[in-house]
Amino acid sequence: MLNWVKKQGAAAWVACAAAVLALVAMIIYIANSTTGYLAGRGMNAIPVVFSILSILLLAAAIAASGKVSRYVIDAILLIVTVLLAVSLAVFIAGRTDVAGDQWFIPGMDTEAKGACLNGAIVGVIFYGISILAVLVTGFMGSFNKENA
Repeated sequence: MLNWVKKQGAAAWVACAAAVLALVAMIIYIANSTTGYLAGRGMNAIPVVFSILSILLLAAAIAASGKVSRYVIDAILLIVTVLLAVSLAVFIAGRTDVAGDQWFIPGMDTEAKGACLNGAIVGVIFYGISILAVLVTGFMGSFNKENA
């Protein structure tokens, strides 16, 4: 196990960071969708499912590095980027009414909506950083130091 960890290059660690950031963003999305102002409303499952798929695909890409073609790894990273971008878009689309009430309609802003919007902004930032990390991973080269 220790040898496997030592063999991983910077791209593998950035991909791991992207997976962790996606996990944090998913947790924030779940918490934001089920508590506070949005409690009791239906939660869209697409960001949760797509985030889990992204994390699993990133883990598969790291594990398969060196065993499959670089084109397969690039395709996986492209798929992960699309999945996370769709998760981000659904997250934002589900909070536009809250943002509109909070920022643009006088008298409609409440503390509960403000807290909901602040949590949503943090989740969106985590999804954005995760997407950037996946994009950076695509340009870094091989995941293994041996194949670099």
